[in-house]
Amino acid sequence: MDIRRLPLWEGRNVTYMSNDLVSAVIEDQGEVMLELSSDCFAGGRVNPLCLPYFRGTGSGVLSDPNGEWYRMKQTLYQAGGSYFTFPFSSEDMITSNNTYWSMRKYGTEEENGGVWRYSSMKSREENNRYSLDKIDYMVPGEHVVYTAVRMKNRGETPLEANPGMNTMLGSPFVASGCLMDTNARHFSAYQKAMREVASNRFESGPVFDDLKRVPLQKGGTCDASIVPPPTGTYDYLLGKIPDKGPVGWTSFINPRLQMVFFTFTPILVEDDELRFPNVNFVQNYYGRMDVPWALWDGATSQVFSVTSGFNFGPKGSRNVILLPGEEKVLYYANAFESYDNPRMGLGFYSAEFNTEGVVLKRTKSYLTLKCDYSFYKLRRLRKKLFSAEEQ
Repeated sequence: MDIRRLPLWEGRNVTYMSNDLVSAVIEDQGEVMLELSSDCFAGGRVNPLCLPYFRGTGSGVLSDPNGEWYRMKQTLYQAGGSYFTFPFSSEDMITSNNTYWSMRKYGTEEENGGVWRYSSMKSREENNRYSLDKIDYMVPGEHVVYTAVRMKNRGETPLEANPGMNTMLGSPFVASGCLMDTNARHFSAYQKAMREVASNRFESGPVFDDLKRVPLQKGGTCDASIVPPPTGTYDYLLGKIPDKGPVGWTSFINPRLQMVFFTFTPILVEDDELRFPNVNFVQNYYGRMDVPWALWDGATSQVFSVTSGFNFGPKGSRNVILLPGEEKVLYYANAFESYDNPRMGLGFYSAEFNTEGVVLKRTKSYLTLKCDYSFYKLRRLRKKLFSAEEQ
């Protein structure tokens, strides 16, 4: 086990965490996870997280001489990776992923032999007063990074929000022929936002239950669970996580690399916690043609990626209300590892849960992802750390 602080670019520092199976690199600026790497079956080390070609390395977009090219937006300046958004996706106010976080402390815990980091940020804007406390946690023997986020309304009026967890996956992990899956159902597609220069492939409006039969704008259906060759399209899918079961989850398999990326969040929660009700997929198959995704608005798109995660509704919605002084906790986890049975590259038929973790099954073939899907260990740790901080 290893955890340490490292400087990267000008005024930008990270925390490095490793348990010899996976290594995570989390940046203070925006609390973005830049890396969650693991050895692939062929022997190389792979980071599945997308860091777009345009990602800035300066202290911030406001001081960058090319700031106008980024539309002076900090979230574009540090786009990519895995990150948490709160109160919602916006550039018009301070949000969790466009501001600097403070590293409070980090260390090891004796009970499970894990390593953890504790960070926080606070917004003092009028009508946007809140604080966030975040714990990232890694234990021996698991290809997983667990995360807990505590959200508190520090204002005098109710705070409307749409918290979200987003993981942007890219090359070399994302390629045509990769497979996506989830236990969510009741999907719908949403049109691109007004500011986005892009073309949609899916028809917005209809509700469907199968990613393999998504209605197309031009008529008919397509299998959206398979990454296609470049289509020049950009689509946003939202699905509802069932109310029963231990977790809501998404999976992404690269058959050629023989690697799987698995993200999960608990369905059963305690009184001071919230559960994510939705999963989301953003499929960008060279479909964003606005700056900085392209060199200029309308130019050739430069990014091929899939973003998956959890939220409380489509962009623009605010379905979580925190009363003045109220606080709630959310949990999620990212897992990444290789597998040795090439048949799993054909996809799996079911996800089952036992004492070891999650078992992905395809007839007689299976893959076991060792994990604490109950989040029992993280719950114990977060109560200990958060209560110690308040004393």
